[in-house]
Amino acid sequence: MLRYLIMLSALTVSLNVMANQAEDDTSTLFKPKMSISLDYIPAENNMYGITLAPYHFDTDYSSWGYYIGYAASQKEDLALIKPAEGYTQDKMWRFGLSYSLTQQLSLYGGAVHYSLEKHFTTGKTPKIVDGEPIWEKESDTSWGGELGVRYMMDMGLMLGVGYNTSTDSAVISVGYVM
Repeated sequence: MLRYLIMLSALTVSLNVMANQAEDDTSTLFKPKMSISLDYIPAENNMYGITLAPYHFDTDYSSWGYYIGYAASQKEDLALIKPAEGYTQDKMWRFGLSYSLTQQLSLYGGAVHYSLEKHFTTGKTPKIVDGEPIWEKESDTSWGGELGVRYMMDMGLMLGVGYNTSTDSAVISVGYVM
């Protein structure tokens, strides 16, 4: 009799036992979005660029995103003795990860590849008809990092500000989130 009582109570308890199923609670997950922004970097030669930043496309890592950006300065003339001529130009690639604290606020950080290029001629031209001077190129490349914060407004406007160690300056971004 005791055996039947134990089996009946075990059967009663086991009817309520179910597998732990994942809930489709999308309220805690961040929604996928993509931002495109125009950047201003007030370095020695002011640089302007563009950044693409996709967010939250992997539901297992819904707080994380990444970004890639490119910026360049205008060509700045070098003071060389005539007939030599030349210019310098800064170029920068930025890439890294972002982490969302809320739907609107995210932190970002990553690596920076900064390059200062000098293009110049010696002023000597080949002694041929329509001879053009020969251009030479020197490049000074360095790696650095950056940290910043982005704020996305409900209307789609995105504002970002950060610090870049390669240029020892700020990174100011204004963009649109879709």
